[in-house]
Amino acid sequence: MSAAHVNNCKLLTSICLNVSGAIGRRKMSIINNGVGMHSYDDAVKMLNSLQSFTSNLTRHPGNLKLGQAINESRCGVSNADLDQLSVIHVAGTKGKGSTCVFCEQLLLYKGYRTGLFTSPHLISVKERFRINGKVITDDKFVFYFWSVYNTLLLKRGNKEELPAYFMFLTVMAFKMFVDEKVDVAIIETGIGGEYDCTNILRKTSIVGISSLGFDHTTVLGNTLQEIAWQKSGIMKPNSVTIVANDQPKETHKILIERSVEKQTTLLEAPPFNKYNWYENTSELGVLNTAQEINVSLAIQLANAWINRNNKYDWLKKCNVGLNGMKQAPIWEIKEQDKQALRDVKWLGRNQVLNVTPNLSYFLDGAHTIESIQLCSKWYQNICPKSQLNTQNILIFNVTALRDYCTFLKIILTENKIDLVLICPIITSIDNRRPDTVNLNFNYEEELVKCYNMKNSIDFCDVKVFNSIQETIKHVEKCSSSDKTTNYQVLVTGSLKLVGGVLEVLQS
Repeated sequence: MSAAHVNNCKLLTSICLNVSGAIGRRKMSIINNGVGMHSYDDAVKMLNSLQSFTSNLTRHPGNLKLGQAINESRCGVSNADLDQLSVIHVAGTKGKGSTCVFCEQLLLYKGYRTGLFTSPHLISVKERFRINGKVITDDKFVFYFWSVYNTLLLKRGNKEELPAYFMFLTVMAFKMFVDEKVDVAIIETGIGGEYDCTNILRKTSIVGISSLGFDHTTVLGNTLQEIAWQKSGIMKPNSVTIVANDQPKETHKILIERSVEKQTTLLEAPPFNKYNWYENTSELGVLNTAQEINVSLAIQLANAWINRNNKYDWLKKCNVGLNGMKQAPIWEIKEQDKQALRDVKWLGRNQVLNVTPNLSYFLDGAHTIESIQLCSKWYQNICPKSQLNTQNILIFNVTALRDYCTFLKIILTENKIDLVLICPIITSIDNRRPDTVNLNFNYEEELVKCYNMKNSIDFCDVKVFNSIQETIKHVEKCSSSDKTTNYQVLVTGSLKLVGGVLEVLQS
């Protein structure tokens, strides 16, 4: 571990300590009151106090700090507990969350008790945890939050900080899945893999790596080779690692070298069209061209886990593939599998909401160049340019330092967009719902960024609003005053933006 890694880790923990120190007295009163005596909002507010400042997030080994707490049994979950947890661990740049959900449903429909941990959440932090395909209840979230929080607080050493936000949720997920006795826990990494805090797992039977591309470059590196090295860090000895079949050529050598280093069996998922669908695949739930790669990977992960769990030697079915990797078997798709895929519900990814007869929202949380390209193609296919009496609106923003100019150029040159609406990613000016609180959010800076985005657009009309709520009200006003025109609203650029739009529409 480099000195830079150590210093960055110390910097992050120092920030966490400063954020949480101001509420120390309240923490002690919570311990005395015990678990279960506080509301869901109380738990989320306390969770928010663990947020760290993203501007200071660099290549820190977050899994090392969490691993130390696990080793010392300060989290209410031990390494022995984790070793007994059967896990499918998934990393990647795009599609890893969708892959996890497809995999969850395929296993659920075969009768297995599943646990799912994904990020980020769109509306409620509870969305990050699912048991048997269902988001956990308020009561279950409150119970596990205070159980872990109080254990950590009581056992922490002198001046020792509590885990940061995502790290804490990771502990919660592991504690929950151990206590709930799931047959299989499907775990999505946060950022990267090698140093991601979910990578404290010592034994992982099945590893998945979804499509790789550029994202979080300040953390993961500026080349695809560096990113592939980071993502492949979740490979484990004696595991089977299956990668999506569209990996950039630049990553092949790294993936193969890392599989040898990590002593894992490396396979590539076959193309989607190799399976026995025998039907119009557009009927398979959220399935579309952009999701075919994720579905194939999920089919492989689910079948690999089932066969390893049943101690069946299925690796002999693997075929010689391209790119120096063997191709995973082409499993038979049964009606049960098709029904599982039809029933997948994954908010904010290629989602269509028909609000009124003349107003529809098309939501996709694409936030990388590659995923924006896929989103653009999806929107082109579902909303042809030749439609008459149609107003195409784009609601757009990005988080962090993402390249909004490139994102906008892709969308605006490939689609007929009549109006662009931009706003800070805040539901409303007087937002009081704790699930959407972001301590790193500076409203004034975000508003300036919105106007900078507006100034970068010369393709069409652009308006800037103060919040997501105001933006949606403008769209509703336009569509209600002109019912002879069909309003098609594409929302993309950020999962948080999509989540805010969904929240406003639901309310």
